[in-house]
Amino acid sequence: MVIDNLYIYLGTVSVVGIAVILWATSALLKSKSSRERRLRRLKNFNSVQTSLPKAEGQIGEIDAAVEKIENRFSIIRKITFFFIFIVLGLALSLPFLNSMPAAMVSLMVAVSTTVLGFAAKPVIENIIAGVVLSLSKAIRVGDTVVIEDQYGTVEDISLNHTIIKLWNWKRLIIPSSKMLSLELESFTYNDTYIWVHVEFYTSYENDLELVRQMAIESVQSSKHFISQESPDFWVMNLDKDAYQCWVAGWTNSATRAWNLASDIRTGIAVRFQAAGIKTHNVQVKMEPRAKSSEHSSELHTLSRSNRVGGVP
Repeated sequence: MVIDNLYIYLGTVSVVGIAVILWATSALLKSKSSRERRLRRLKNFNSVQTSLPKAEGQIGEIDAAVEKIENRFSIIRKITFFFIFIVLGLALSLPFLNSMPAAMVSLMVAVSTTVLGFAAKPVIENIIAGVVLSLSKAIRVGDTVVIEDQYGTVEDISLNHTIIKLWNWKRLIIPSSKMLSLELESFTYNDTYIWVHVEFYTSYENDLELVRQMAIESVQSSKHFISQESPDFWVMNLDKDAYQCWVAGWTNSATRAWNLASDIRTGIAVRFQAAGIKTHNVQVKMEPRAKSSEHSSELHTLSRSNRVGGVP
């Protein structure tokens, strides 16, 4: 009866182990394929629309990113199977632990805990974080993000670190364990549409309706503006010396959003200069106050010298 129960236990654990392995294989393959398909659909891999000469024989950035995903998921698959086999081996060996000396079991547990808890802690933390980031949809290779006040594209997510290719083509390298605790702003999480807004100021002396018209024209004249919806204009605040205004328009990618914002600012500046529109009204009044008769005499002498020199 005892032997029969042992066989039933070992058979059940083996079947469960095989089922877990098949499920893990299917889940990892599905996750890898979805990320590769998404990368293939990307038109560019930059946070700012630009181009870089490619050497002969050099593979494209998207192809390189797909290759990195394949390598990363290959490592994740090996690590996953390793831990599954460890847990499966422990489960299968449970009925036989009674035949082993208690001191030996305690020693093995103590040594394993010490090694994993101290010597390998940073490595294990990074590996676990890398696996979590690789399987997570919150941040993906090819996403345009702002992280640590830096704007760029996620170039690679490895088991040890995440690489952000910044707008100026520098690389920001963040350890995986730290990456899990950082807040980020994503421009491509759900879709690629972005409502770009530009803030500017205009003096109370100006015709506000004319300002509004020029700001909207600055949006509409940009080739990066998507004309599915008209631009919007708001007066956001009434400051001491000027209106605080916003103008906004739609575009369909993070790279075009960068250029649209630049076109709007340039268009507003050029139109304001041509029309003589002031951004703010500054009035400076300087009235000297004489503290003594000697100081008044100096001011009078200075005033005469200015008139003689032709300065009113």
